[in-house]
Amino acid sequence: MAARPRNSAPGPTPAPHPAPTRGRAPIAAPANGAGNDGGETREVEWQLTAPDLSVARRWLEQRAVLDDLSIKPLPAQQLHDIYLDTEDWRVLRAGFALRLRTKGGRLEATLKGLRSARSDVADRREITEPLSGNGAKALAHATGPVGTRVRDVAGAKPLRTLFEVRTSRQRFAVRSRDSADVGEIALDEARFSRGSGHRRPLVLTRVELEAVGSDSSPLERVAQRLRTECGLHRATENKFAVGLRSASLEPPRDARPDREADPAPARMDPSTRAAEFAAATLLRLLREWQTNEPAARLGEGPEPLHRLRVAGRRIDTVLTLFRTCLPTGVTKSRPTLKGLVDALGEVRDVDIRLETVSTFRGSLAEGDRPALDPLQQHLETERARARATMLRALDAKPARQWLETLPDQLARMASLAPSQSSRNAAALIVVPRLIRKRYGKLRKCARRLTPKSSMGEFHKVRVRTKKLRYALELVAPTYAKRADKMLLALHKLQSKLGTQHDSDVVARYLTQLATHPPASFTAATLFLMGRMAERHAAQAAGMGRKVGKPWRKVRGRRWKALRARMRALRDDARERNHKANGASHNAGGNGKYAGTGATARLPALSAMDISGLTRH
Repeated sequence: MAARPRNSAPGPTPAPHPAPTRGRAPIAAPANGAGNDGGETREVEWQLTAPDLSVARRWLEQRAVLDDLSIKPLPAQQLHDIYLDTEDWRVLRAGFALRLRTKGGRLEATLKGLRSARSDVADRREITEPLSGNGAKALAHATGPVGTRVRDVAGAKPLRTLFEVRTSRQRFAVRSRDSADVGEIALDEARFSRGSGHRRPLVLTRVELEAVGSDSSPLERVAQRLRTECGLHRATENKFAVGLRSASLEPPRDARPDREADPAPARMDPSTRAAEFAAATLLRLLREWQTNEPAARLGEGPEPLHRLRVAGRRIDTVLTLFRTCLPTGVTKSRPTLKGLVDALGEVRDVDIRLETVSTFRGSLAEGDRPALDPLQQHLETERARARATMLRALDAKPARQWLETLPDQLARMASLAPSQSSRNAAALIVVPRLIRKRYGKLRKCARRLTPKSSMGEFHKVRVRTKKLRYALELVAPTYAKRADKMLLALHKLQSKLGTQHDSDVVARYLTQLATHPPASFTAATLFLMGRMAERHAAQAAGMGRKVGKPWRKVRGRRWKALRARMRALRDDARERNHKANGASHNAGGNGKYAGTGATARLPALSAMDISGLTRH
């Protein structure tokens, strides 16, 4: 990660705060609280707008004792904060704001979660690391919980300065009757740097109450008294949002915490060209990739990685399915994409093993569970290696070039009329043939299955099922309920085959590992590994008998109904295009490309959808 701050930026926002899971051990730290010297906390804070801080100051100074609490002044502080992110808002997309803070001559880096766990108060995740040195250069060499996360998320992208804040802070300690810390009240006058064209900084005055310890109810009562007796109101936006506004920065819509759900695939109509549909779908999936990549890079749970991998597979489906409709420059990126998906898959495979071991461990008696610790530690090491490989693949020059140039390639494609008739064909005419071809490949290998078929044969059916499902998902809105029913049947078939595949892979992995075990494995560890391998091998063998029923549902009336619907819409599109071409001949057109709508629709797509991607 090149951590050199630069002025100019776009804007961020939050994503869900992930609880640390596999790949990163939770950081031991106090539950909540101001004054943390490093580690992870939950920040519970009431933020109140205060046009005149003197009112709150007098109120606090006059109440040295409030009910069973004491309020005592603390030394004032001068804070200097710098907020950073990459040009494509990776830290924001991962769910954090990145802040460098200088106070009392000391520098610390903080990742602040942007999504609150509660609606009535800011309850957010906060990870802090003290730094040695100055500014972003110190962060670039940090090896603690913030530095490592930022490097993973940012990758080869340099950090740039979003905005700066200089705060004068008056503080008051809130303590219980036995002198235990309850929280801290801060009266802040913050001055935000402004975007170009603004001479004066934006000034924000606030009262903030931050709880210490697991019980925040005493400080909540103080916050309520302050609001009622000083005429204060709850702040509607946090300082990070204010800073972005002051610097005239607007994060992409899909990077914000309040972002809408991913849009459904577009519907095809008789005028939709196959190339146009493929380009629009690629742009949608590229946005999906950009949204999920930062959280997958962060590595604090398997779900973001799974979503990123699925986005990659769907992009590959478009490139494969519509390869005759797309320019060679677009489709030739498939090997790069497949390399990325394979690297993601290596991490995903270890996640499955870890989940399997964790489930099995939970079924054991309490005294037997420690015997599996060496296996879990071995898998965590494997996952760390797989993640390092994945990050190198994502940061490799071919991968970055592909992700950065694809929007421009699609934009050029949108601005030109196709020169080949196959690229100009109506999508409703092209798609049924492509879907039938994938279905035919699935049927060919599925019809040969018996309960005694090899795992390789079952795996081949699973791959064909997945490919048909991904292809059908791209066009499902056009074929409505008939496609939805077919997808449901495919999902059930894929689920059975997936369970079988995972069980077989885990059984073979454990058996192979036990052949040459690490030195840390004890006899008890190997014994439990044998039990696991036996259990999963039996599950894989038994699952072969459960595949027949879901396959019959796939090849039965659901497929016939979908096929009939695709034919009906295909024939309608042919008839409309025939009439349109005939009208163009009568009007003096050349007939070959007339009435297709290709050049009319694609430029609009470029202006609306591509502009937001080319910056990344």
